[in-house]
Amino acid sequence: MRLNKKFIVSIIIASIVVVGAILVVAQDEESKRKESTLESLDRFGEVFEKVLDYYVEEKDPSELIDAAINGMLKDLDPHSVYLDSYQYQNLMIDTKGEFGGLGITITVRDDYPTVISPLEGTPAYSLGIQGGDKIVKIEGVPTKGWKIEDAVKKLRGKPGTKVKITIVREGVADSLHYTVTREIIKVASIPYYDDMDGIGYVRISRFSENTAGELEKILNELEAKKIEGLIIDLRSNPGGLLQAAKEVSELFLEKGKLIVYTKGRVEKNNRKYVSQSRKVHNGYPLVVLVNGASASASEIVAGALQDWDKAVIIGQTSFGKGSVQSLFPIGKSAALKLTTAKYFTPSGRCIHREAEDNASAEEIAKSKKNGDKKQVFHTASGRVVYGGGGITPDWKITLPEFTELERKLELKGLFFSFAVHYTAFHKVGENFKVDDMVIKEFRDFAAEKKVESTDADWKNKENVDYIRNGIKREVFRKLYGLKGAYIATLPEDEEVQKAIELFKKAPTLSEMFKYVEEQKKQAPASEKAAE
Repeated sequence: MRLNKKFIVSIIIASIVVVGAILVVAQDEESKRKESTLESLDRFGEVFEKVLDYYVEEKDPSELIDAAINGMLKDLDPHSVYLDSYQYQNLMIDTKGEFGGLGITITVRDDYPTVISPLEGTPAYSLGIQGGDKIVKIEGVPTKGWKIEDAVKKLRGKPGTKVKITIVREGVADSLHYTVTREIIKVASIPYYDDMDGIGYVRISRFSENTAGELEKILNELEAKKIEGLIIDLRSNPGGLLQAAKEVSELFLEKGKLIVYTKGRVEKNNRKYVSQSRKVHNGYPLVVLVNGASASASEIVAGALQDWDKAVIIGQTSFGKGSVQSLFPIGKSAALKLTTAKYFTPSGRCIHREAEDNASAEEIAKSKKNGDKKQVFHTASGRVVYGGGGITPDWKITLPEFTELERKLELKGLFFSFAVHYTAFHKVGENFKVDDMVIKEFRDFAAEKKVESTDADWKNKENVDYIRNGIKREVFRKLYGLKGAYIATLPEDEEVQKAIELFKKAPTLSEMFKYVEEQKKQAPASEKAAE
């Protein structure tokens, strides 16, 4: 319902009066600042009223207020944002790791919402919904041209309610019609773990309320198998809850060890987070994998374990998202997410990378590569680590850049599309191998999808190896879900294999640190700047 403009203006003026009453008891400097605020609010109220009264088109007052709020926040950092009810709800889902829905991950392919894979044990999984299924209608409404968030809004809902969807599946002539009863869907923050010949591997994809509990159960299971080492994979983990990062760190740090501390402009935002651990999992050496997309909570964990010499960090310098966002509820259903402090590792390194908001990708990459050699810090044992933002790995692995063909194939989502097509017309099992015939069929498929390439592209061994891995990854994902993708790719994952190599050559943590230092000395001069 349209709000009465006079009522809104009166609310603004009433707020100004309240602030004015506070000014009476304020100190001089504070009084001047708030007097300036008063004048600004008064000016805003006048402009707001004039727009409502005289603008050529009628405007919704609440939309104008939202626009004004967003305009104000644009002058802050990119992480300070106003969340409407939908965005706030999604944030709560990310925090809790559960929601009412069908149990599918989706993307957009060929202009339709398309299932990537169903989550095991969910309604979608039980009904036989498959990766590659195109959702062409939801509740009878055509979905062509929908964005992912449009589909998500319609598919999620209160547990116990039903939603009707129509699916088109490659290789099946008729459309498939499903009525799905929504259930509570719990999103695991640890999508995969395994015992890889005595070396435990755990992939943490996010930090939510349940992460530490999930991890401890997995550690107990792996330890019962007598693992001799552990790999925690935090690559491309965007972060999550500070409390979850603290609890995960506590699993490896003795009681009383500082995990992270925060500094802000307001005193109450200066806090220290210390381990309260009762049981420490330290009977084996630990490796943590990070990359340029490891951020926030991931960097807290990696930084704490590095500073206390509890793990060898392998990969590339992390993102450098070390700012603290506090959540302030606004009204009944909105919220303000505001940067209030910055994170520091136990050695004193600021995790946050100070970069201009409009810095180019090349400038950010150069900043990560070079680090800041002037900011020297030391771990508990005296090892040198550097500041400048992000967590610099102990052992830097330089990965090859995408070739032009690889980039084209990934941008078009060709591996996923081909997996859907191939499995519709070929019987495929767990022994599936990408031989030359499969490569030829993929090349023909890519040509049909208007991917330009040359004979030289397909004779390039780097391209062909990448394509083999991409096809196998997506075929296994199609057949066995996300776990299948990990099973297919980990044996070819360079950083995972480097970590396994490290365990074999240096079976203790102290030997690992020595081995890594030797690798640094042997690294090309171009790479040493980043070590």
